[in-house]
Amino acid sequence: MKLFRLLLLLMVLVGAGLQGFSQSDYILVGSREYHVLDRLQMKLRTDSVLNFSDVKPFSRQAVVKRVEYINQLAAEGKISLSNADRYNIDLLLKESFEYRSHFAGKDTTMGLKDVFSKKSLTNPAYCGVKRGDFSIFATWHIDYSRGKDDQFQNQLYNNNRTFSIRGNLTKNIGYYSYLFEHQERDPLYVQQFVNKYSAVPGEGFYNLFKGDGYDVFNARGGIMFKAAKGIDVQFAYDKVFMGDGFRSLIMSDFSNNQLFLKINARIWKFNFHQLYSQLVSTHKVIGNYEYPKKYMAFHQLDFQANKWLNIGAFESVMFGRSNGFELSYLNPIIFYRAIERQEGSPDKVTIGLNIKANAFKNTQFYSQLILNEFHFEELKRYNKGSFVNKQAIQVGAKAIDVFGIRNLDVQAEMNIVRPFVYSHYDTVGSFTHYNQPLAHPLGANFKEYIGIIKYQPFNKLQLQAKVIYYKQGLDSAGYNFGGNIFRFYSEGRPPISATNLTQRTDGFQIGSGIPAKCLLASFAVSYEIIPNLFFDVSTVIRKYAQQGVADFDSKIYNIGLRLNIQKREFDF
Repeated sequence: MKLFRLLLLLMVLVGAGLQGFSQSDYILVGSREYHVLDRLQMKLRTDSVLNFSDVKPFSRQAVVKRVEYINQLAAEGKISLSNADRYNIDLLLKESFEYRSHFAGKDTTMGLKDVFSKKSLTNPAYCGVKRGDFSIFATWHIDYSRGKDDQFQNQLYNNNRTFSIRGNLTKNIGYYSYLFEHQERDPLYVQQFVNKYSAVPGEGFYNLFKGDGYDVFNARGGIMFKAAKGIDVQFAYDKVFMGDGFRSLIMSDFSNNQLFLKINARIWKFNFHQLYSQLVSTHKVIGNYEYPKKYMAFHQLDFQANKWLNIGAFESVMFGRSNGFELSYLNPIIFYRAIERQEGSPDKVTIGLNIKANAFKNTQFYSQLILNEFHFEELKRYNKGSFVNKQAIQVGAKAIDVFGIRNLDVQAEMNIVRPFVYSHYDTVGSFTHYNQPLAHPLGANFKEYIGIIKYQPFNKLQLQAKVIYYKQGLDSAGYNFGGNIFRFYSEGRPPISATNLTQRTDGFQIGSGIPAKCLLASFAVSYEIIPNLFFDVSTVIRKYAQQGVADFDSKIYNIGLRLNIQKREFDF
């Protein structure tokens, strides 16, 4: 923590001395705005600004500036927008109202009487004040739902109450804070996850509630500023998502919030991301004690090869030190693998590529490639299935206005992760955080196929159908086949033979171990009563089969209301 305090102090001092640069807060990962931006990316196709968009969350100010530009193009007839597009864009701009061009420099007061007036029928509800460079705006977020899982006797529920504030302290420093407090009783397969890993998906500390529910209190928040033209800095406790897919093989928002310092620099055709995080290592939830810490350093360089093709190369290192952060990893330019070897190779280094191409009208292709502990000799004998071959790949595509039907959007994605990817020879190096996977919720040793259809037939109605199918290899007879990333890859692998008990090094293919397969199909209907207030109805059918175990099939139904918040889903 001493390092982060020093870095924060340095950044604040630098930011406070700057003139002429303003900063905003960020759009929460998972918010509805991201689908709108996906559509606009593909409609413009050659917009080099929107194509730099694989690390979320996004700055509200940057998004508003670009969307206002797109609105201007639409007014000039240079881009075609549907009625639903115009409606979504209008709400996006109203959601981030303080950064709109006509609002700049204006003082305002938004009281509770404005929230409960007729304005709320067409505008998101906020109250607050802006005086000069200082501003504070507040709102609340509610998610109240009830449901039924045919595998579980008790009623499912989610009762989420959240309060948030955002604004600017000065022209150069922005801030935001969200306080979450909710109780939930989840489907039985989610409860099995919680019992296995002592972690509620996406959350941190929790208490049991009424025996089979969970009581969660959590928070997000941070400060941010522009250090210079094209350089943004964020110091926050929040979630990060890296990639353009439904899943991320680099870092997803599946686990708990993390403490991080994020620096983004855009120069010419290059966009450089740096992330320094403090994470919580695997731990037992027993009494009050300080959970073990570990750290991650990450950097990615995106290159806009042309206006429709973006290529990013990244490198990350997961590590722990008894005296805190390894200062050598603060160098944003140097290769982590070189530094790691100088330290005696104790840490887990990951390298890879992130690619996005708006190659055709209304169509986008994307991909991620992950390499752990690169061994060229083992790659040459790939079919042998060496446990040191730790690679993963994602390939996906998105298309909008399919068959000429406006706002009918589809997405297809495939994720393939070899055994032992994300695991290490200790808990510090494993790619986990707060007893949860930091990337894909399934861990490793699987093939997954995803199909998503989204349709907005008119402004206030949203339909979504989703199908996820995966095959995974699980541990057999206590032996480690590389699917559980919390186990050490150096221990528990099956022996070479009954007479030679030396651990196997070969024979680990995707699906090795006990085969398991799962089909998850869902359908959801959301009707927007007033801006950001949704009435939701959804159903989920989940069929899970594991060799040697009785099939586990679930039918889940939910109905609810939510305001200013994304829907709670468990897609695994």
